[in-house]
Amino acid sequence: MKRVILAILALCALCSCGKWTETKSVDVVVDHPWDQNSALWEEYLQNLVAYKASSHYIFYALYENNPASATSEASRMRSLPDSLDFVALTNADNFSEFDAEDMEWMNSIGTKVLYRIDLDSFADASSLSTYLDKVIASVADNGLAGYALAGTYILGDETVAAKASTAVSKLAAAKKSGQYLTFEGNPSYFQASDRASVDYFILDTWEATNVLEAYLTVKDAENNAGVAANKILLASALGSTITDETNSKVDAPETLCDKVVAFGPLAGFALDSVASDYYHADGTYTVTRSLIHLLNP
Repeated sequence: MKRVILAILALCALCSCGKWTETKSVDVVVDHPWDQNSALWEEYLQNLVAYKASSHYIFYALYENNPASATSEASRMRSLPDSLDFVALTNADNFSEFDAEDMEWMNSIGTKVLYRIDLDSFADASSLSTYLDKVIASVADNGLAGYALAGTYILGDETVAAKASTAVSKLAAAKKSGQYLTFEGNPSYFQASDRASVDYFILDTWEATNVLEAYLTVKDAENNAGVAANKILLASALGSTITDETNSKVDAPETLCDKVVAFGPLAGFALDSVASDYYHADGTYTVTRSLIHLLNP
């Protein structure tokens, strides 16, 4: 008898539990800042655009844009910190409908979105040239603000030299007023006559092991490649470390961001792996925003 009663109680509990765990859709009303106070929001946008047009240290971010579907706000450009000056899309070949939706927002806040091109992924200048025709069309169709090149310099390599010449000549000619051409790597990748066509050089300090190495990279760009300090950006990746002057392991992004002034002053700072900061425990893009504030308090 006890077994029968227990079985009935268990069945009732299961039924009760089923009611509580039944999935129901809930309408969520999102109260955006511009809905709360449109006049205040308009003033904020005007101040933001004015700030980006003013003289300040540039903050440049590498961002893997949306491949096919938006799984969360971390995969939407619209959720990036508003104060970013440049965003180089590392998945620009797969520019999606979600990316296209976000472009209106990016343009409204004055953030310049660039089509990033990895020159190392091309075997020769011919294949690169064909590809660049598609890139130029995509930049025009999607309203991007220009091009971000990345490549590894190899002294005396004729293939590298040919790719460098092809990239600069085609993109400099295609670049419209208000658009930009940047390069991530050693400025010596390009011939001296072509370096003037590049607006900013993001130096290869992503994996610098110590501060002295980063400093020497800057001096090499200035003294050997003839690049002006106001065209140079230091670079680092979220979560990386570097050895400072006291031989201590410290946070690389914060340390190199601080060196933008000490080493120059230089043009600014570039941050890789920026999307991984989205789920930071203290808030969305907390570290990225703190670095922007460090550069431009």
